[in-house]
Amino acid sequence: MDQIYAVVLSYKRKDLLKRCLEGISAQSRPCDAIIVVDNASNDGTEEVLLDSEVANLKVYVLSRNTGASGGFSAGFRMAYQQGADFVWMMDDDVIPEPDALEKLLEADQRLAEHKQPRSFLLSRAFTEAGLLTNVPRIDERTNAIDYENWPALLHLGVVPVRPATYVSILVPRETLARHGVPLAPMFMWGDDTEFTLRISQDTPGYLVVASKVLHLRRVSGAIDILREPDPSRIALHRHLVRNELFVARRYFRKRRVLGLFTSRLGLVAAMLVRGQFAKARIILTGLMESFSFAPVPEAADAPVEALGVSVRELVPKRSGETAEQTIQQQPATAPVAVTRTDMLADTPIRTGHTNMRVLVCGAEGQVGYCLTNQAASFGLDAIGLSRQALDITRAEHIREAIELHKPALIINAAAYTNLDHAEAEVAQAQAVNRDGAANLAAAARQFGIPLFHLSSEYVFSGDADKPYRETDPAMPNSVYGSTRLAGEQVISQTLDRYLILRTSWIYGERGNNFVKTMLNLGNKTEEISVVSDQIGCPTRARSVARVLIELALRYCRDGDLEWGLYHYSGASPCSWAEFATQVFQEAESAGLIDTAPRVLPVPSSSLPRAALRPAWSVLDCSLIEETFGIRPKHWREELRHVIRRISDMPVVPFGPSPSRVPFKAYPFCIQEQPAQLSASRRSGTGE
Repeated sequence: MDQIYAVVLSYKRKDLLKRCLEGISAQSRPCDAIIVVDNASNDGTEEVLLDSEVANLKVYVLSRNTGASGGFSAGFRMAYQQGADFVWMMDDDVIPEPDALEKLLEADQRLAEHKQPRSFLLSRAFTEAGLLTNVPRIDERTNAIDYENWPALLHLGVVPVRPATYVSILVPRETLARHGVPLAPMFMWGDDTEFTLRISQDTPGYLVVASKVLHLRRVSGAIDILREPDPSRIALHRHLVRNELFVARRYFRKRRVLGLFTSRLGLVAAMLVRGQFAKARIILTGLMESFSFAPVPEAADAPVEALGVSVRELVPKRSGETAEQTIQQQPATAPVAVTRTDMLADTPIRTGHTNMRVLVCGAEGQVGYCLTNQAASFGLDAIGLSRQALDITRAEHIREAIELHKPALIINAAAYTNLDHAEAEVAQAQAVNRDGAANLAAAARQFGIPLFHLSSEYVFSGDADKPYRETDPAMPNSVYGSTRLAGEQVISQTLDRYLILRTSWIYGERGNNFVKTMLNLGNKTEEISVVSDQIGCPTRARSVARVLIELALRYCRDGDLEWGLYHYSGASPCSWAEFATQVFQEAESAGLIDTAPRVLPVPSSSLPRAALRPAWSVLDCSLIEETFGIRPKHWREELRHVIRRISDMPVVPFGPSPSRVPFKAYPFCIQEQPAQLSASRRSGTGE
């Protein structure tokens, strides 16, 4: 049976929210889950939700008000990433009739029987006086003989419409997978229009005659700044002006854009004549913003933290108790050291396993951070511990953490990753990469839980000419590689249930890595020399985290897994010089740098380092695809997403990368000599 997730966005309307949830919970076709996204109400909504006894209720509180656009975007992501086949979206002022959802699903079935595709299904909305409200526009596209086609399916009780609002809209999973989620930067007003226009370009949406809801709107009729009853909302009308021009520019002809712009200028003139200077300034601000406003849709599997918020999950009353669970305690741009001391009842999502808690070591590293912050969206309770919170070189710390948090499994993303310093700091590298892995394996065996362990392509010598398979002999040529191999060996010798994931050339939106370093240098140098005789596969940290999450979910769901050693990296090899060139091209296109510097390919011998780098670091990832169906994405595609996300992030200072590859920039000058320019990695911080 299809999994139906109702999603309600709420902001400071706790009384209406209660009525909305009562209406959803009374449906003749029950929802498999009801998600409430609280847009930082801070008005007692949390207390109301904690006391709620609505079945299958999941409550997520955003750290700040992201506007309706951000809230709906977050809600769609959460439901999609938790496995919903349909997302039934609405505001907190919507009260559905008891059969509203059932009628939507019946219409969907009738359309399927007639082989009619659909992008969304919509309920009819009424006011308390029984008047129609939120009426969508009829889809007037013509058929083959040039007549409007909208009456074609009236016998099924549906009418094709576009655009529409989020007042009881049922969106299939495949629509979200294909078109992404609402545009969060729109903030409010018009985001529903843009979203429904986007998803119905090729496939109509349908108004379902038999499905009805009550919409208790604050303002009846169209939104109008001249009759806005709430003074605090007047300034927000700049979003309306900006958004409607953006939508017109994207989906309609130039004549409409020009007409809309002219009418808004006329409104400004009328306001100036009346002395309404503040309102005129708001309209003008929206008009000016519309020229450069061009947000890009995000995928439905994009993490909620990409919205620049942290999320808390409230666990409503269970057997007379209340509790609160922190999913993400830091904003997306801040370093993370997540700890949880509260022991809560588990709330698994679409699984049969009772314990969905995983312990993440090295949570401040690139992969550990992504893992901790994405896990909740997929139903995992990830307890991310930084090196300060959990030192894996101390066995007693590990045992204490397991006894406290009682995880279903451990994921180790912690490592000593300073390649060059490891040549001199052998004991420190061994303590983390070998002995730390041994401590985790021993603890996992003691408590009877599995261990996931992140390893490196540096276990290979790099003298091959074809991708390394898991069965190829590991022959490291550096202290770092040797300690990583020793960690793998002690885990495989200690445990039967372990999963070791080797990866390569990790980069991402946060932390110090090669991509961030290139961006830092991009506007400061005209030329940069990068080695061209080291070949590998750049791998996005977020993708590695997603692989670990997917495998952890499979274990938590099934209680078992195909254990062993696997490779995962970005698809298609390249050199560091090729990678740098693509970084600069994408950054220039995104406006992160003014002009891309010239990349000068050089041999490794021209930039010697203390630790020898493998010339060939390409991993064969066929085994993980054959076993789990996990197929790596091309690194160019992944890089494009990373650059786009970085361009949307607040500007934060960062220093030279602890990169594994030497480079030399001109005329940019750093305190270190060129041979030391790939600044050191901190030990024990994780990948």
